[in-house]
Amino acid sequence: STRVKGVRSDNAPELLFTELYKAKGIASFHSCPETPQQNSVVERKHQHILNVARSLLFQSNVPLPYWGDCILTAVHLINRTPAPILDNKSPFEMLTSKVPDYNQLKVFGCLCYASTSPKNRLKFDPRARACVFLGYPSGVKGYKLLDLESHSLFISRHVIFHEELFPFVTSDPSLE
Repeated sequence: STRVKGVRSDNAPELLFTELYKAKGIASFHSCPETPQQNSVVERKHQHILNVARSLLFQSNVPLPYWGDCILTAVHLINRTPAPILDNKSPFEMLTSKVPDYNQLKVFGCLCYASTSPKNRLKFDPRARACVFLGYPSGVKGYKLLDLESHSLFISRHVIFHEELFPFVTSDPSLE
């Protein structure tokens, strides 16, 4: 078990946990206003996350209201990517001592089909519904999906992915 000795943050009010820090014996350090250089490690990691998220968004053309899912997916991918500074282990592996299951990784924003439950369908109803893959829900062994017809979000484990197709990307014949 690792003990937190100190926390460095900017002066954002939502990051002030004075009583908690005092109770746990944690030192609290604050950077000067408008000086991100004093928190360079965190700022650099934020830049890395945003760079990956932008790449995911540009490739998939998923609408901006789903940017949060894109950020979470970027973090999920970064945490499972081996790094030389970690002896070619991923942050996930360093934290859990388990090698990530790379087979469960899918392409963000791709077309997929989620099976419909047999108890919720009639004989001639579709056996699956068309969706867009939006990421990996925390604490659940499934995939976060956006139903293309109802625009509802749900989680499913029974999914077939078409990782080369992106429903939100429209082809412009003038560009061909």
